[in-house]
Amino acid sequence: MNSSQRCRQAIDSCGVDIVEDGLPIQKAPSALFRYKLSEAIREDEDLGSQLGDFLDDLLSNHDSISLYLDPMSQAQPDDTELSTVTDVAGIPQTESLVRLMLGVDALQTRLISTLLEKFPEYIGDEGNDEEAGATKISAKLLRQLRWLDYVIDSSGLTEKLLETLGFVPVDMQREIILALPDIISDSDTNEVSKVLAGMLNETPELMLCILETLGSLECSSGLLQEARSSVISQLLSAEPIDIPVMMRFLLQSVSSDVATPTILRIRKRLDLESVVLASRYQDRSKDIDQTPDVLIFDAIATCLRSHKHLRDAWLKIISTDTDDVGSHTTLDIVVLLIIHQITTYTKRVESILRNKIDSVSSQPTAYTPQLVETTIQKFPAVFSTQFAALLSVSSWLIRTSSLGSQGSRVAQAIVVGAFGAMGMFQRQEISGELAVHIGSGNLNEVDTATRIYLELAQRHPRELRPFAVFIKGLLDYVDNLSIDHIRSIFDTLGILSTLNNSSGSAQDDSMFNDLYIYVRKQLSSVYSKYNRIGVVGTVSLLRQLGGENSLDTARVEEAAGGSSTMATQPQAANIQALRRAVQLLEMLMDSGRHQSWTFVSMTYDELAHIVETKGLHRQLLTWLHENVSSRFAAQFLSDIDGLAERYVCPGQPSVALSLDEEETTVLDIFNHNGDAAGYGMHKLAKRQDQPEDSESVPRLRGCMLACLPSLLRLIQVCEKALSQNSLAEIDALLVCGIFLLPPIDIATPRTSFVSLEPGISGSFTIADSSSSANNASRLLAGNALVDVNEDERRALLDSICHWQPELRRILCSSLYTAANWIREIVNAFADQNTEESRARVVQRVNQLAHIEADLEALAVSLRGNAGEFHPGAAGLIPELSDSLSARPSVPFGGQALRIQPSTPIDAQAIEPNELHSSGLLVEAGGLLLSQEDTRKLVSGTIDMQPAEASMKKRGRKRKSGGFGTSTTEDFAKSLYPFLRELSFSAFQILDLSHEHSAEHRPLLSPYGLWVILRELSAAVSSKLVRRAEKRHLWASKPPGLQFGTLATFSSNIASSTASKMFANLLPIFPSLLAFLDCCLETRARYCHDVSMPDRLSSRNRPRLISIDAPDDVAAVEQCIDLLLQTVSTVLHWDGLQIGSEHSSLVAILSALARQGQHTDDEELADMEVSALVRRSFDYILGIAPAVAVSSRALDILRMLVAVRGFAPLYETKEEVCCMGAEQRNNTMDGQISSFAQRVLNAEWQGSESLKPVDLEYLVAQHITKNPHDSMQLAYEYATQILPGPLQGTADGVDKTLAVLRLSTFAPCYKAVSQTLAALVQNAKLNELSGSDLLQFCSVVVDAWMELCRITQKLNQSMQRSVLHLALRSGYTMTDVFAKTIIPRLDACFFAHREEVVAVLQRMQKCTRILQSICNHSKVSKDTKLQSAVPQTKRKLEQLIFQVYMLMSNNDSLGAIDLGTLKHRDVHGQLVGSQIPRDQLESDSESLESLDVSMASESEQSEDNAAAPQRITEKARRGNGRAIGSRNKIGKRIELLQRR
Repeated sequence: MNSSQRCRQAIDSCGVDIVEDGLPIQKAPSALFRYKLSEAIREDEDLGSQLGDFLDDLLSNHDSISLYLDPMSQAQPDDTELSTVTDVAGIPQTESLVRLMLGVDALQTRLISTLLEKFPEYIGDEGNDEEAGATKISAKLLRQLRWLDYVIDSSGLTEKLLETLGFVPVDMQREIILALPDIISDSDTNEVSKVLAGMLNETPELMLCILETLGSLECSSGLLQEARSSVISQLLSAEPIDIPVMMRFLLQSVSSDVATPTILRIRKRLDLESVVLASRYQDRSKDIDQTPDVLIFDAIATCLRSHKHLRDAWLKIISTDTDDVGSHTTLDIVVLLIIHQITTYTKRVESILRNKIDSVSSQPTAYTPQLVETTIQKFPAVFSTQFAALLSVSSWLIRTSSLGSQGSRVAQAIVVGAFGAMGMFQRQEISGELAVHIGSGNLNEVDTATRIYLELAQRHPRELRPFAVFIKGLLDYVDNLSIDHIRSIFDTLGILSTLNNSSGSAQDDSMFNDLYIYVRKQLSSVYSKYNRIGVVGTVSLLRQLGGENSLDTARVEEAAGGSSTMATQPQAANIQALRRAVQLLEMLMDSGRHQSWTFVSMTYDELAHIVETKGLHRQLLTWLHENVSSRFAAQFLSDIDGLAERYVCPGQPSVALSLDEEETTVLDIFNHNGDAAGYGMHKLAKRQDQPEDSESVPRLRGCMLACLPSLLRLIQVCEKALSQNSLAEIDALLVCGIFLLPPIDIATPRTSFVSLEPGISGSFTIADSSSSANNASRLLAGNALVDVNEDERRALLDSICHWQPELRRILCSSLYTAANWIREIVNAFADQNTEESRARVVQRVNQLAHIEADLEALAVSLRGNAGEFHPGAAGLIPELSDSLSARPSVPFGGQALRIQPSTPIDAQAIEPNELHSSGLLVEAGGLLLSQEDTRKLVSGTIDMQPAEASMKKRGRKRKSGGFGTSTTEDFAKSLYPFLRELSFSAFQILDLSHEHSAEHRPLLSPYGLWVILRELSAAVSSKLVRRAEKRHLWASKPPGLQFGTLATFSSNIASSTASKMFANLLPIFPSLLAFLDCCLETRARYCHDVSMPDRLSSRNRPRLISIDAPDDVAAVEQCIDLLLQTVSTVLHWDGLQIGSEHSSLVAILSALARQGQHTDDEELADMEVSALVRRSFDYILGIAPAVAVSSRALDILRMLVAVRGFAPLYETKEEVCCMGAEQRNNTMDGQISSFAQRVLNAEWQGSESLKPVDLEYLVAQHITKNPHDSMQLAYEYATQILPGPLQGTADGVDKTLAVLRLSTFAPCYKAVSQTLAALVQNAKLNELSGSDLLQFCSVVVDAWMELCRITQKLNQSMQRSVLHLALRSGYTMTDVFAKTIIPRLDACFFAHREEVVAVLQRMQKCTRILQSICNHSKVSKDTKLQSAVPQTKRKLEQLIFQVYMLMSNNDSLGAIDLGTLKHRDVHGQLVGSQIPRDQLESDSESLESLDVSMASESEQSEDNAAAPQRITEKARRGNGRAIGSRNKIGKRIELLQRR
């Protein structure tokens, strides 16, 4: 028997039958086979070598080698029972013969050597077919070595594998590397890791398998660091598909100590834009979820969710990032979205996002709207995977961002970018979320969401069209929205409904038809609230059908969806759209014929608004001009001869307010004065042969004069649109006079106003002579009300105020209409560039100031009479209350409701029940109403009075969204909300760049300038200041001045954005500065209480305002206030803080610098922003001596702070520290601090009128901007300045700070406390050495201790305000100590034991005083104080345990005691406790009573506060005692942390 047969027989006897040219058959279990074979080899030593030779022969045959590498066959069921391993499906799995032999110790080493020797024989013979990878002989050979139960010579195996790895091809190297973790033992991982790490740079094509293998091996930190460095260096050159694996290795292998530098290197080396660009050209067939960029962020998300230290490190890097926005910005934004989904990190991520969004333009790290939208559009697949977080962040920004702020703009960019780049599901979610925001009722959310809807409709109409149902559902709730929001919703729906107007499909028309039915229903309502909705909706549809961009070929082709048939018929589509537009206009006009004049006024305003903002097609403009605007002349204009024919006049009719004596055109206001008609003056003054106006004018509710200003507005905008912004055809309106009153005799005794019966014309008489002094028309003729001597004008006004109340009421209506008429004239002609037009406009503005003053005086004179003047009661403006607006707005003595054609009856006399049986139509001020509508009308009239009486009885005022007629004295108090607004064009009258000749320039009077600046300041404040900051606004707006309220329905200013407001303001900003200098110079010349700056007195400045009397200086004072407020508001606008407005910022700074000395345009062109900031700063600081009062000085200070903020990298703290004392004082921060101190020292007058918020601002700026040592100055405030008023001085005024007295103590204390906490929070403690840190902490603790001790010296009247501030600031300081200072003290405890304990000991005194204040809240029962107690006590507990952990970490627990705090009152005196001693001891473990005692009883006195006892010996004696309570305290710390 030869050796081969012997080996076969031995193997067969052990349980395996070797078959010729077939798979071996396994008859015995593997374990039993190995045992029998091992025993046989042990009994016969030669058998082992023979088996080795036998296996070598079997494996030497290339044709049959695979038979012994594949799993063996199993014996039949009747053979020996096998205990085999089964797979997942339960099918028995057997091992290969080679694998079975490797389990035999005597054969393993030689067999492994044989397998590795066979490995090179198959190199190059198997091809590179990836599909045949599993059947390759080399792969089968390698598979035999995997997952062996044990390896006898593991080091040898590892050495041979690594040796083989050096000469095999790349594909076989990849197989070996991937198999290494399954082959080698743990003791050899270090050697293998070194080899693999060295191969990273040599063989980049093997990087993926190497990284996967390294991730499965336990490597040293140094080796991993080398591997990470090698991987990071190849990020830029790696294939896109390899980067996800590289990122997963980098993040999973990093530890907490090297996480920050690794992430920083990743952010610099990972270029996502290149990855996306390369992947697009490589394989476009892949699913969007499998693209490299998506896989990269999937790997990042997996690692971030698994490792907390990665999240913390990445957030810290983003929050402190100072690099410019670039390729890493996308990475940061997506990382923030990933972490935002983790609940515990949501608030932290939102805080970082808020800081990034609100960053100033000089910090190039800001997340601007353009950056965010561009990023989403570049990486749509990435953001689609993070859509839930993206939607959550956008919703948070919409909810929390104020109107027009940077946050709302970023939210808009996120939503618009996501909607355009993502799929149907994401768009549906976005549309639904926006509808939810609109339905929330929050003004910020509604405004932002409606703007987003409109932008989506404009940019992505086809994508938004399938989700129009969300927007249509909002129509049920639009009655609770503002006009601007309603307009945005209808504009959105109008775009979607007219998108495919040329296709003619029923589906396309259905949406338009629904909207048409809806607006028609609103127009036919008897309630003005729904009429307004109908007007806005109708005009919005008209804008989309008849806009200039809607009726062109390109729009029609786009609407046709590329259809060649439809694209060849653009003219037919245009005609169809025009027909629809004309149909809408006709419906609107027809609805106006059955409503009120205020309804007509709203319609004219809305039409004028779309002509100004969007523009209509020229054919529609022509139709509108011919059918609506051309009727103006016939109704309102006349001439002198026409007035003589219409009215009874003794002589020539007298016309007022004419600018050209040769102009015969006259505006006849009296002809349509409703009050004059109600009091019978029309019957007296008009000639009998004149036809009735009712024949040509429809009878509507209210007064026809209500539509006069809006009609003029519509005329002028149509004229400008048709004549290229020229008003030459209607320039007569600029100079024409106004007929206010007929020649009524004012000397004839009159019947009492109260007893006057309605409609009796005998109460007035016509004057006998046109020259009579008793002729009212003659007294008002010419410019008697505006341009005469001021004394004469006041005498005339005083005489008018003594006229009979009826006549004054009529004159009030005429003057009110005249004021609104002049305002619209200014709006129309202010942008005309001819010298004559601008001169006339200036004259009108000067007249307007006097007319409004006269109108206000007349309204005040009527207050208290039965006929108080109110525009709503006179039917001159729309009313806001639905029940009131439904009632006819007729003058006193007019008719209310009457059955046509019966005699007038009173509305109160009609019972609602009577209307059910009546089949007649009821007329309400000319409006014929049906039986049902009349019943509702009268019911609303009757039901209003009991409600008002009930509210009055309970002492409550009726709430109103605006200026309703329920309080008629509102107009007498403040008439400005009831006047027409001055639009953007009116402010161009201030633009000095259009003046052609300075010598012939018309000058504004101080009062005229004040009128313009008053409106401009209010407009700027309403748009350029965040709503969240308006409650802190330093500038007080004129009382009641608003935009878009009653008099102007579609206000251009109210509907404009902050950016548009700023764009219109920018051209006139240099002129505002010139007017400011002129006003300051004028005031300094007439008032001698200030010193005129050399810059103002040395330059020959042209006159800009005319001073006719010394009394005009008072108006100049008001102009200075308004100019300072306007300039300050512009400089504080957050829009200037973003990078996209850099050119606007440069323009503003250039204008400021140009006003300074020795600055010309050539020099400004070469200046950098920092130089412009310094020049601007010097200019503003230079005008400070010319202001006279502290409130103006405060505006100057705010302007200085705003300008300084534009260059935060200029004169940094590091640079200032290297300067001398004098140079520090000359820095911008030093001058701001010095200027604030001058204001606090009452260098200017009126310091006693400063508000508390102003004092807080001044103190904060004085401390924080101090160029030397802000912390030391805060310490001086706390220890020297604040205790001054409490020292018992004579008048309670501190001699070192003039504004500090007992009445101003609370705001100063609050400012010092908050500033101290802010200084600690912003201090860079990590950069301080141990001694510097302890010195800093010592100053902080001493200042805090003095602030706390001040509360013990307060009298009872001051405790309520100051104690709450002390508790709030104590909460902040405690939090700062617990989070910032205590960890730093822990690091330097061993080197500075005594100093650290001294700091903690003085801090303990502060916490004890805070505990006393908390106890005092129960005694005083002060709810405001009690509200701050729980969170303060919680922070105190945390601080106590932070100190305990500090001592525990440094083995000094013996130096502290935890016990019960003594009960002291707010003055620091012990209070006798009523609690028994045993109960007190049992409760000593309560968290609320714990206190850290770090000094002996003798150290309780203040004398020894600075001399702490040494703790070395005490710590040594007390360590044993402290160890026993450590576990108990540890449990309390865990409980506190969970809380």
